[in-house]
Amino acid sequence: MIESETKEETKVGLFRRIIRLWPSYIIHNSFAFTLSAIFINFLIVSNIIWPGEVFHSREIGLLVGISTYISAISGILFGTLADRYSRKILMSITEIIFGLGYMLNAFVAQGLGMQTYSFFLIFSLIRGFATGGFWPLINSFGNDSTKEDQRSRFFGTLQASFQLFQIVGMVISAVMFQNLLWREYFLIIGIIYISFGILILAIGKEPKRASTHKELSEVLLNKDVFYEYKLNWETIKSTIFSPTNIIAFVEGIFTTIMLMIPDFLFVPYIQSDPHNISPFASSIFMIMFGLPGGLVGALAFAWIADRLAKKNIKNRVYMIAISIIGLFGFYIGLFFLPLPHLTTAQGNNMGLLLTFPVLWMLGIIALIARAVVGLWNINQPPILQAINLPEAQGTISSANQFLEAIGSGTGPILAGTVLALFNNNYQLTVGITMGLGIIGGMLWLLATRWINNDVNRISEILKKRSIELSEKNRNND
Repeated sequence: MIESETKEETKVGLFRRIIRLWPSYIIHNSFAFTLSAIFINFLIVSNIIWPGEVFHSREIGLLVGISTYISAISGILFGTLADRYSRKILMSITEIIFGLGYMLNAFVAQGLGMQTYSFFLIFSLIRGFATGGFWPLINSFGNDSTKEDQRSRFFGTLQASFQLFQIVGMVISAVMFQNLLWREYFLIIGIIYISFGILILAIGKEPKRASTHKELSEVLLNKDVFYEYKLNWETIKSTIFSPTNIIAFVEGIFTTIMLMIPDFLFVPYIQSDPHNISPFASSIFMIMFGLPGGLVGALAFAWIADRLAKKNIKNRVYMIAISIIGLFGFYIGLFFLPLPHLTTAQGNNMGLLLTFPVLWMLGIIALIARAVVGLWNINQPPILQAINLPEAQGTISSANQFLEAIGSGTGPILAGTVLALFNNNYQLTVGITMGLGIIGGMLWLLATRWINNDVNRISEILKKRSIELSEKNRNND
């Protein structure tokens, strides 16, 4: 049976987890580094496609949204494959495809309207197909590489590095796009990611499936014993269709709609006339406020979450609900601050911008929001791992990702459409669209009625299988 970490493991546990799980960090942070490249440069991308025209919010929303839908569909494919085949090989394949989607984008002709847009969309769809596989593979790989009482810390360090690479990538992309080096950006990023994919294939190591579950850990220490159970209709009915899983599926749509709308709307809101805060200045603000908030939320809350979850897994649910409801209030507040009216030159002057108290208030709200969102990111995956069998980790995370991606894709499309309908009234658009997120928080609170029973059901199944594997090994001897 796996006990709590020893003192020695506590000292070096973080380093060992990172070394053991490095392919997960590679693909997750590749996604993070480029995630905000389009978001922080919405207006520039729109101008690359339609020079001199107003922001095409509907088309840019579709560019982001449809790509997210593709990732939802491909996630189902990669999630199923993750439960049957080598996660290391699948990680390599997805990373190489992701890199190709960036490298090819460097050669798109500029300023041809719908023709340019079509190529941007095609290569965005290629990248979306690859990213759909990232999370199911990370979840399955991580489930077999971390102990149960380490998982929030794994997801916490993963999320902390994600925040760091996202913001660093945001700054680099903002500088390069502002200086008309977008082709170089796509080309260099593509080559680096293809190289990462080859590296994972060459030296990555595949973890033994189910070896970290406490019910199976002793029997699977034997190198000749392997966990080879597959999903069947009986286990699908009893575990995947459990009440907590169903709630997590439905909740994901509403929560991700709420999370994506600020990302889609806030950048063009502060960068458009009359505020005119430049992409470079926006990214500096994210470094000053977003990065500390993200690191606090991912690392400090991860430690707290693991401690509270030992007492009762319901505590993870409460933290998720607090996160969702809190984010709704903080994000709404961002759009109702009385931001200053600036010229383009003033919006690029960081010294001037830092003299406005309201911008410091904006930064503090962004810091708190980044910290609070960490509660959702680091508690949901361990819950899904605890209420599902080892052979279902890829499938369940891909199914959950599918619905979350539907929400993520719907958010920008919905926000872009409503924004165009109400003549770029950001406050009205946010007020109309973000209330959907509250439904997600309420659904998670409902899950507290069933979650302990769902966890116990999985534990009982694994105990029986441990006995079966032990008997099978004795018979073979």
